[in-house]
Amino acid sequence: MILGMFTGCSYLKKAEARKNAAKLNDIRVTFVTTQGEVNFFLYPEAAPITVANFINLGKRGFYNENKIHRAVDGFIVQAGDPTETGEGGPGYRIPDEIVDWLDFYQQGMLAMANAGPGTGGSQYFFTMYPADWLNKKHTVFGEVVSDADFNTIRKLEVGDVIREVKFSGPADFFLSLHKDQIEQWNAVLDEKFPELKKYEIRDPEEFGEQVLQYREELERIYTPQEKDKETRKEYFIPRTIRGIEQKIKARKAAKAGAEVTEVTTEATTEVAPAPAPMQLMEMEGTEVQEPVQPTEVEEVTAPEEAPQVEEVPAATELPEVEEAAEITDSPDKVEVEPATDDLGEIESLDDLDETNKGFWDRMKFWQKDEKKVKEIG
Repeated sequence: MILGMFTGCSYLKKAEARKNAAKLNDIRVTFVTTQGEVNFFLYPEAAPITVANFINLGKRGFYNENKIHRAVDGFIVQAGDPTETGEGGPGYRIPDEIVDWLDFYQQGMLAMANAGPGTGGSQYFFTMYPADWLNKKHTVFGEVVSDADFNTIRKLEVGDVIREVKFSGPADFFLSLHKDQIEQWNAVLDEKFPELKKYEIRDPEEFGEQVLQYREELERIYTPQEKDKETRKEYFIPRTIRGIEQKIKARKAAKAGAEVTEVTTEATTEVAPAPAPMQLMEMEGTEVQEPVQPTEVEEVTAPEEAPQVEEVPAATELPEVEEAAEITDSPDKVEVEPATDDLGEIESLDDLDETNKGFWDRMKFWQKDEKKVKEIG
């Protein structure tokens, strides 16, 4: 029992330590703009160098009163260039930090602009629409907090101003983990932008056990996934099911490919392929290239052969229905013989002596004795 209590207490302490360590990743940024405030979650565990650089620039006022120099409707809003031309930067470069679990398949992402691999600096952008062609090319280091924040992003245009960039959470702690690197960046910033305000980076020793807890948290996030791949065993039944699923998917893919081939051979309209999207550009002396706008893609997908629907034969038959209605509704065009009570040859039947007074009586007779009617006919 004592051993169980000791084990339980140890587990609770570890769980509490993990909880505290996870909080060290909860850093948020608020962009105070002329259109309102925009809040983002930051991902220091995914892009530590990018986040450290971004926080340091923000703390030193690098982004204050900076204008948005680029806005593509339905695509991105870009800022962070001190020259506001799309060609400026902080005077140094940072590497790309790409992870599999952060991508551009959703809107409202915060990412670094660049002029190619490993050329990030200070320019960043917000996405207003999924842009999967940017995956593996730009470092994603933040995500919008709410729909209200995203609606504010949609209002931003070229010329709007980022008044201030504010941070909440353990930003100072995170900067201390990268103190040596930040001091190198600050040396360049002090020389190129002497008007920037100073911001002291604290020593990591001042945060005590938090440093160790945070490093253990990062190890817990990344290392177990690699170990699981090495030690995981798949038993016979799951392996068999997985094999069957793969075969079914392969057959469906082959069938879909065959159907696509048939459709393309029968099609008479040639659609021009959409141009490959260009990378967002940054850094000095680099010409900014325009990415593909969603409106350009829409022009390709809208076929011009839609009027062919008018050739459906059903549309040409509608006047015939109207003509028939006119015929039945116009007694002048059709001579209708008046109803008569004369039964003709069937008057000789005894059963009809009392039924020849009207049309409905004759109908009852026919329904009553179908055999006699057949004989008469």
